[in-house]
Amino acid sequence: MSFYSETEINAGMSAKTGRLITKALPKDSNRVFSIETEPAIEPVTVIELKTFARIDYSDEDSLLEGFITAVRMAAEEYTGRSFIERTIVMLMDWWPGTVVELPRPPLISITKVATLDEDDTETEYASTNYYVVTAAVPGKLVLKQSVQEPTNTDRDYSGFLIRYKAGYGDEASDVPGPIKEGIKTWASIAQATRVIDPKNPPPEACTFLDLYRTAEVMIR
Repeated sequence: MSFYSETEINAGMSAKTGRLITKALPKDSNRVFSIETEPAIEPVTVIELKTFARIDYSDEDSLLEGFITAVRMAAEEYTGRSFIERTIVMLMDWWPGTVVELPRPPLISITKVATLDEDDTETEYASTNYYVVTAAVPGKLVLKQSVQEPTNTDRDYSGFLIRYKAGYGDEASDVPGPIKEGIKTWASIAQATRVIDPKNPPPEACTFLDLYRTAEVMIR
């Protein structure tokens, strides 16, 4: 299971102090996340892409499927969002405070908060201790007033776990239209050029994707 460690989830609080800082922390600091369950479908079908790109042959259908998946993943990286529902696991070295922002919105739900020992045994933290703000971007886990935050003396690194679901929904129709147009635009350019540069989306695709690009996730 590969983990992500990104500036968007590392800018924030210096280790174990609670003090906000203005520079990004090292990439191996505090939080990493991985996609535990991948999306079951793509936001755009091969038929939709072929109609958009005016492709009237079927010889490259398998290739187009690959372009759609690669572009979707690159577009999610670019926007900082999840498009189709998936399960994400975030691990933290320390608990950051009252509010925990969860990368790759929109947040659907939190399914578990737990501490881990050095054998990866999970001890669940009661859901009655917190509430979830799914309407926020990014979504937030907020501890209730007067509750004890999770503590862990059994493990120094990656000892706190939050498992959650993120995405617009489990159907392609749940994904906003401009995002789908951005994917089709980018994928059609990839089909024509055979090039996908995740760090530099085509300007034509950015016209759509920039509408949904998120700000950095800050640890509070």
